[in-house]
Amino acid sequence: MRATFVLKSLKKALLLRVELWIVAILLSLATLGFDAFTGLYRSQADLGWRGKWRSGISGGGGGYLVVARQGPRPENAAEQVGATRFLPVVVEIIDLKQWKIVHSWKPLPGHRLRRFNVLPDGSLVADGWTWTPTFRMDSCSNVMWERHLDTHHSFERDVDGNFWSPWRLPRSQPPSISWATPAFREDGVVSFSPAGEVLARITLADALIRAGHGHLVFGLAARSVGNFHMNDVEPVLQDGPFWRRGDLFVSLRNSSAVLLYRPATDEVLWLQAGPWLQQHDVDVVSGSEISVYSNNAVLDDDDPWVLGANEVYVHDFATGETRSPWREVMRRHDVRTPRSGGATVFADGSLMVEESHQGRILMLSPNGERVWSYVNRASDGVVYMINASRWLDAEYGAQVVRSIASLDCEPDQDSPACAFSSCG
Repeated sequence: MRATFVLKSLKKALLLRVELWIVAILLSLATLGFDAFTGLYRSQADLGWRGKWRSGISGGGGGYLVVARQGPRPENAAEQVGATRFLPVVVEIIDLKQWKIVHSWKPLPGHRLRRFNVLPDGSLVADGWTWTPTFRMDSCSNVMWERHLDTHHSFERDVDGNFWSPWRLPRSQPPSISWATPAFREDGVVSFSPAGEVLARITLADALIRAGHGHLVFGLAARSVGNFHMNDVEPVLQDGPFWRRGDLFVSLRNSSAVLLYRPATDEVLWLQAGPWLQQHDVDVVSGSEISVYSNNAVLDDDDPWVLGANEVYVHDFATGETRSPWREVMRRHDVRTPRSGGATVFADGSLMVEESHQGRILMLSPNGERVWSYVNRASDGVVYMINASRWLDAEYGAQVVRSIASLDCEPDQDSPACAFSSCG
């Protein structure tokens, strides 16, 4: 009798366990969803935050997200070398209050879009990979101009509305320093107007040497590609106690260094290498602070890997302190892109993180909780890389959307982006 009772109890327990597993699986499946408008993937947990948007909240309070994302190659497209560099790209602007895509830009074939900036009239200034044209296209994706400016990695606007970008000296031009061999690839900065007119081209090797940082130049002279690997140029928009309007913060990935450069006097005013490692994306976040997105990457050309997780450092010029306020938060959310990536630090302590190679963007609250996430999962179920993203505040984003609405764009059904995003 006792044995029979034990067996019956065990059977009930096993059945209960199976039922609980079934419930757990069904709940897990229920939390997954696909947005009908793009194949953009996000969890239902993110949708629960819709009712919590409040205007005036710096990080989670709405605004617009603009994303340049890759997708699957059309079935009839020829295979090309360098798979991730030649996949179709679409740029979308998303209203974060409604989680709705309000417009898409679809670059024409031959214009490989990697990085971009959004102008108030709804046009984009963009480029592809190194040695591809820099171009501007209107909100109907028509090319307004293109120039071989040799820009790469970033486009940021200064207080006059002009753009600054990393620039690589063309192979046809000799380096600015006499001892350099043809293997030395010299990086600099270029400024150009919204009309594509070049305003300045500046190489930085000589300024680094004069400032006592020649070791960064000479030590990398043997590299055949991207000696400095300059990957961000951030114009200073306001005077402060430690910089002036028109100064530039510049990121040099290969030496894990960030510097402050003054074009007006051709001077490197400040430079610090580390604690960031193989960093991307430097931003001015206050009158005395900058943020630096550290990939913490050990870069092997074929198999880069990340030490722990990415970090966002804040360096305070007033105290000389460099801190990592979100170290544990980044580890908890497993943010680990080995290349690219970036962060936007908001006034309330919120943080938006672009995990480029993992195809994910996170908005994190001041206490490190996930407010929303964006995952670039296409209709084929694959998560594709995000080339670049930008957060626009509600006022600027609304201006862009109004400008776009004033034009009547015909949907291009032949665009390569139509393979993974709705056309129209």
